Amino acid sequence: MTLVAVKETVKEKGKDNPIVRTPNPAVFDDIVVFCPGCKAMQSVQISGKQLLPTRKFTQVGPFIYHDCGSKIPCRLYQNI
Repeated sequence: MTLVAVKETVKEKGKDNPIVRTPNPAVFDDIVVFCPGCKAMQSVQISGKQLLPTRKFTQVGPFIYHDCGSKIPCRLYQNI
């Protein structure tokens, strides 16, 4: 997922100063993480390509691991 900042300029009738709106750059996505080792499943949040801090899951490079000790990275599913 790639975050793109877009500026939107809105001119109100009768006003010379445009209103500039910038979307919130801190957009979070919910994903479901499944550990193939212990079969744990949990919903976590990511921002861009970074996992937000959690107690049970850690991110090493592009992979997310569960704290059960499994050397196999977790599977990620989009939360619908």
